[in-house]
Amino acid sequence: MRKAGRYAPLDRHTMITSADFKKQIAKPFGQEMRQFGFKGTGFKYHQETDEYLIAVYIDPSRWGGSCSAGFAIHPKQVDKNSMGKLDIKKIKSYQYEFKMGLTKYARGEKWEYANDEATNLITLTKILKSIKSKAFPVIEKFKETPNILELFEINELTNFHNNWTKKTGVFISTTEVRFAWAMTLIFESKKPHKAKQFAKWGVENLGDTDNDWFGKADFDRVLKNNGA
Repeated sequence: MRKAGRYAPLDRHTMITSADFKKQIAKPFGQEMRQFGFKGTGFKYHQETDEYLIAVYIDPSRWGGSCSAGFAIHPKQVDKNSMGKLDIKKIKSYQYEFKMGLTKYARGEKWEYANDEATNLITLTKILKSIKSKAFPVIEKFKETPNILELFEINELTNFHNNWTKKTGVFISTTEVRFAWAMTLIFESKKPHKAKQFAKWGVENLGDTDNDWFGKADFDRVLKNNGA
């Protein structure tokens, strides 16, 4: 009888688990990500700059059998969220402020697991190609001078998601008001006039039931401190 390999083929009716998929692709995924300055293990890799925390990840489906991929960027000036103060040194990637997929639409692309390692390694190649072509260019826009946030104009909050996708080619998981709040914090110290613009827009676009929304206090503070 032929001896089974390290990852013996499963029965064709058996669905491979996310844990098995991770075992098969983790090493080559890590080797590739480390070439671009990322650190991590398994499905998640991170990078840090003076301004940002950056994460690139493979996201297994909660139902099993497939995965998607995405990336997230967290400006260090955003040191709180709806749960309270954030410890930037301990923040998890799911807490990052700007979460993005690799497509122009919210659901993103899915990759099915196969029951053999060779096919799964081919799938990894496809995932990496998408990360390099979709995520890496956007990450570079954050690192550039001036960066994508500095170039973002207040009038682009109207039809925000379409405008963001036109700039980046990817979907961002946030709302217009939440984005305005983040921009208020990001520019509060270094560009107060820009922070004031986003704070004013944010206050004007809060709903009637949003008086207790956690970010309103930041809008109000910035407007007060800048003579509005």
